[in-house]
Amino acid sequence: MSDETAAVQRFQVDLSGMVDLLSRHLYSGPQVYVRELLQNGVDAITARRKSDPTAAARITITVSDGLVEVHDTGAGLTVTEARELLATIGRSSKRDPMLGLGRTEYIGQFGIGMLAAFMIASRIEVTSRSTSDGAVPIRWVGHDDGTFEVEEIADADAPDSGTRVRLVARPDMAEWVSLETVSALAREYGSFLPFPVVIEAPDHDPVAVSRPELPWKATYASDAARAAALRAYCEQELGFTPLAHIDLEVPLAGVSGVAFVLPQSVTAGSHAHRVYVKRILLNARTEGLLPEWAFFVRVVADTALSPTASREALHDDEILEATREQLGAQLRAWARRTLTNGSETARTFISTHHLALRSLAVSDAEMLELVAQILPYETTDGLLTLADVSRQGELLYTTTTEAYRRVATVARAQGLIVVNAGYVYDAEIIQKLGQSGWVVRELGSGDLVQVLGELEPSRTAEVAEATVAARLVLASEDCDVIVREFEPRGVPSILLRDREGDFQRGLRSERAQHGGAWGDLLGSLAEPEAVPTRTLVLNDSAPVARQLLDATGEVFDAGLKSLYLSAVMLAGEGLRPSEIDAMNNALSVLLSASLRGTEQ
Repeated sequence: MSDETAAVQRFQVDLSGMVDLLSRHLYSGPQVYVRELLQNGVDAITARRKSDPTAAARITITVSDGLVEVHDTGAGLTVTEARELLATIGRSSKRDPMLGLGRTEYIGQFGIGMLAAFMIASRIEVTSRSTSDGAVPIRWVGHDDGTFEVEEIADADAPDSGTRVRLVARPDMAEWVSLETVSALAREYGSFLPFPVVIEAPDHDPVAVSRPELPWKATYASDAARAAALRAYCEQELGFTPLAHIDLEVPLAGVSGVAFVLPQSVTAGSHAHRVYVKRILLNARTEGLLPEWAFFVRVVADTALSPTASREALHDDEILEATREQLGAQLRAWARRTLTNGSETARTFISTHHLALRSLAVSDAEMLELVAQILPYETTDGLLTLADVSRQGELLYTTTTEAYRRVATVARAQGLIVVNAGYVYDAEIIQKLGQSGWVVRELGSGDLVQVLGELEPSRTAEVAEATVAARLVLASEDCDVIVREFEPRGVPSILLRDREGDFQRGLRSERAQHGGAWGDLLGSLAEPEAVPTRTLVLNDSAPVARQLLDATGEVFDAGLKSLYLSAVMLAGEGLRPSEIDAMNNALSVLLSASLRGTEQ
């Protein structure tokens, strides 16, 4: 191998290609150039104040005729630093020379920040005065073709202190350097910076876009004044009036902020939060800061968490996971403290965010007990909490709303309390309560049969023949028939079914359609064919049912099928085409019999 082929060579970087890569895949858009320049300025000021705590701290952004200048009062650059940092992608003055680790008091990387500016600029000029002893002011000029020059300059051509970055925008990017756009972006990204960030422009008065204190850290005359100020801030920045605010603090992760409770319900998975890193906005729609169940709040927070390479999202590491758990614990503590006090806030929150509470109860044992105490459930005795129901004995529930509606009227009349657990999370919540020691059970057909009134022996004998005939008529429907007395009298019949019965009914249907080995396998799972999967209960207290039990022949058959199919529809099922034909035939027989009786 020759010396020429073995020589170590450096990669050649196409700057225009890198800019395109950044704009399309790393950053969300050209607007981040303002954030990158602010970050560089903040880091430069931070570096200077480490050696001189009384040093001036200010960033001035000047906008004029397609130019943007960003001047900071930071530590400045020497000619060597300018060559190494501004022209090397990813190189940073904030890296530990021994370990190569980013120091936590700084935000970004100077080289990448300069490179991001090329998304809108054709030329970048940096003039800087370093605070290092004996340093000479420098000028660095970079072009979007990948070339640059750096030189030492006279004092008169340099800023009084720190660094001034001047961007010359490309013609197609003029909108990004307009006064309106730059002001909006500076306010968006830099409004929480603890020192002045000022916008200047010819024929315009200087405008400060930063505030000295975080809204939730500021001092107020009273708790009421603080609540009003935070409410106003939420309305201005987030666009809604919160039901309440919750202070958040995780000192070890440098997290400080406030969660605003949304005034309307939202779908699970909505987790857009306004997150700052070292007082610079990371993203106005940051995800991953809170647990999945905490979708009822929107957070504004300043953090020291690690951002991703684009600095537009949080790096999902162990620190973020621990922070998420801590913030979740603080939200749970607020819920336990607030939602049990019977206040108007508690009532409004429960009615608005009951779904979020249900979601939380499924994954958290402490919140499970709280939800059981405070959330109202639909029951056959009105709206009750699960704790209210359990105090009256065994907690019976249905896993579907259809099953609840099928039995609700009759169960209510008999004084049987049944909980509708047919909505999302409800059945799982009740089952978890059962695992924690509560006495709970899914409602079965037998539960309702037991509370229905038995007939007198003499009446049982009178309807015995009709009962047997009814069972024969509905045998093809896999349905048993019994006669009971129950309220209300206006309900002539009720169809009883449960989950096990429906499962067996499905197996039998599949087995009938598919023979062979598959049919044999299904048969091994099915109960004996002699056991019907449904029960039609005729109400002997209802005049219509009594008339039917006294009928004979085709009128009896038609009336029974009519009651059965009506009960099927009341149970929330649609009729199959064959059942629709059966209903029409039954009604035709009944109508004909009625007309014959009228004529006679």
